[in-house]
Amino acid sequence: MKNTRKMLMLFLAGTLFLLPSCDKDKEPEVIDVERHYEMVYMLGAAADGHWDSADPLPMTATADKDVFVYELDLVRSAENKLIKFSVDVNTWDKTHFLVPALENMVEGQAYAYLKEGENKLDESSVPKDGDGNLRDHFFGMDKGTSGRYKIEINPIKLTLKATKLSSLADPEIVEWVEGNLYMVGDAAPAGWAIASPTPMVRNGNIHTFEGALKAGEFKIATVFDWGGDFYRPAVDQTEISKSGIADGTVVCWKEDAAAGHGDNKWRVKDAGKYRLTLNTETLTLKVEWLGE
Repeated sequence: MKNTRKMLMLFLAGTLFLLPSCDKDKEPEVIDVERHYEMVYMLGAAADGHWDSADPLPMTATADKDVFVYELDLVRSAENKLIKFSVDVNTWDKTHFLVPALENMVEGQAYAYLKEGENKLDESSVPKDGDGNLRDHFFGMDKGTSGRYKIEINPIKLTLKATKLSSLADPEIVEWVEGNLYMVGDAAPAGWAIASPTPMVRNGNIHTFEGALKAGEFKIATVFDWGGDFYRPAVDQTEISKSGIADGTVVCWKEDAAAGHGDNKWRVKDAGKYRLTLNTETLTLKVEWLGE
């Protein structure tokens, strides 16, 4: 019976239900059906490792049926995908998520900075946004704002109130800087860690790396996000060795099979110390072997 009532309320959520009348001269009776949620759930790095929308972390209900609370540590990280919310438990393509409002997102990133006080939320779901347009966005922390917080969510008003209870130290992380470039791959010092990749040194359009490379692959990221643009070789598996580079032609694109954009990567044949010089204006990569 409880489940039947819940389904009825959700089906009629935010709508006006018209009852027919035997009197043709009378206007239909209008009943305003209120919409409420039984629970709000949390997902992300700060949600005790709950990333799966089929196994989210429940918040705590309050006397106000539209407010849910939780206290947790929010510590800034390189990826900064700390927390987002959902109003149901289901597979990712059926769940309705509550994420940061689009206008508050950090440019080029998959997160918005949580601020003390009120934060705006948006709804996101495959049925709402369309297949392939689900907004996998999170709240993260700006520099110097890590701490223990009380979070209050109102899923009807689409608001998040954050109250800082105490401060916590930020860890040392690689900072993303707009316009800078970063190497990822098993050939690079930081490996495939997109959240804390190997930075290159920027001087205008020239980006350089000098250091040890392992035998393996790499590509060059523009943002800390696998869905972003990468600088890549024009031909996949272009070889880098003691002799230099087989072909220094570079492209910059997202992986997109429909557009003919593959996940091209350079392949380092000889492990050792190199100097790489990428020119983003001429789209060329120069490689110098510096020794073992």
